[in-house]
Amino acid sequence: MANYFNTLNLRQKLDQLGRCRFMDREEFADEANFLKGKKIVIVGCGAQGLNQGLNMRDSGLDISYALRPEAIAEKRASFQRATENGFKVGTYEELIPTADLVVNLTPDKQHSKVVADVMPLMKKDSAFGYSHGFNIVEVGEEIRKDITVVMVAPKCPGTEVREEYKRGFGVPTLIAVHPENDPKGEGMAIAKAWAAATGGHKAGVLESSFVAEVKSDLMGEQTILCGMLQAGSIVCYDKLVADGKDPAYAGKLIQYGWETITEALKQGGITLMMDRLSNSAKLRAFELAEQIKESLGFLYYKHMDDIISGHFSATMMADWANGDKDLFAWREATGKNSL
Repeated sequence: MANYFNTLNLRQKLDQLGRCRFMDREEFADEANFLKGKKIVIVGCGAQGLNQGLNMRDSGLDISYALRPEAIAEKRASFQRATENGFKVGTYEELIPTADLVVNLTPDKQHSKVVADVMPLMKKDSAFGYSHGFNIVEVGEEIRKDITVVMVAPKCPGTEVREEYKRGFGVPTLIAVHPENDPKGEGMAIAKAWAAATGGHKAGVLESSFVAEVKSDLMGEQTILCGMLQAGSIVCYDKLVADGKDPAYAGKLIQYGWETITEALKQGGITLMMDRLSNSAKLRAFELAEQIKESLGFLYYKHMDDIISGHFSATMMADWANGDKDLFAWREATGKNSL
């Protein structure tokens, strides 16, 4: 398999990277009706798997979970989550052959194995779904041509997907249809119904592409969110402790400080976030932000270049093949910091 993005010509790359249309609420007038009466099988019952499934069932869809035989026999966490919530659970061989839509909500590292196992079992003209397109775009997985491939990607952790649905709302969601796999032209209808069933249409849905979702998600999650957050937290914590602050106090200051500021950012953008500060602090924050942008800008561009080229994904998949050696080394090194 080859990196799908790198097989495209320049026009195709630019087209798929640039796909981002905010959909009107009226486009979801049928809500989840397109999938009602169809059998939907979710593979994997982690945070996204369970909570998307709960929302979809509450929206009137027929949901069951396909798990590996050992997960069922040993009553692992995925089996317990599904059964304790009243879902039908079975093996791939028991559930996949009758499914109209199979939704793969396992971790990225497991996707190729899942595809290899379920593809021979899937009935003709059925559909296959993802909530992250890494397997299609970076791994270059090729799905049977009679199968429709779609993506519905809630932009929040699974627990928040559920909580927002329970209060009558949803979380912002990205949907896409893989252009290589839409044989009947039903991909968008499937994706819209799935997004509506999770409640995403109430918060806002972006029609995009597998390519745009993957490239932006990698950059946003690793560099902008957790990368920057981790670096800033550790630098600040180490400085406070070095200046004589109690480590417990320093840790709480950072943890609760981030919580307050990021919640304001979520609710009202940069304006509301800055309104949490005094006027003098706002001015100083602006001055420091300009310095930080100048210092870090080239690193952001370098990381984006690595993501676009596929270099980052290649190194990550090499680590998968090496038993996650680099990941475990990072965890050990990070664990030495008391924060």
